[in-house]
Amino acid sequence: MFRFPAGSPPNRNDRQRGAAAVEFALIVPLLVSLVFGVIDFGMALGQNISLQGAAREGARQGVTQGDVLTSISQAKGLLDDAKLQAAFKVDSSAGAPGVMVVCLRYPQSSLSGFYSWALGGFFEAKAVMKMEGTVTATSGAKNGGSCTP
Repeated sequence: MFRFPAGSPPNRNDRQRGAAAVEFALIVPLLVSLVFGVIDFGMALGQNISLQGAAREGARQGVTQGDVLTSISQAKGLLDDAKLQAAFKVDSSAGAPGVMVVCLRYPQSSLSGFYSWALGGFFEAKAVMKMEGTVTATSGAKNGGSCTP
């Protein structure tokens, strides 16, 4: 018959618990990175969609004789108005009545700060619509925005 030497026999559960702790320590950084990535890039996608919608709404209002900058401010969603750069102009180089060009620019930002290295640029949106009639305002800008047709 086999007998264990003096002292307590090695417990298999103690070794398994240590292995689980090591596996957990290796997986946690990956999971945290994944969660912060979903948060940051989801927020960035939402900002980009809001920016495109605001540019489209500004161009639509511009071609129907509305106030372009006011409609952009109303359609911007959760974007910060102080950071939003907007510009619009009527391009009639291809003939009358021309097209309304609206350009928007908004800085990318990382909500958690974890992916600030990847989200350090600008989102840009441009909307172009054919004019429906005469124009009262042919160009304008807010917060230093610029626009090229």
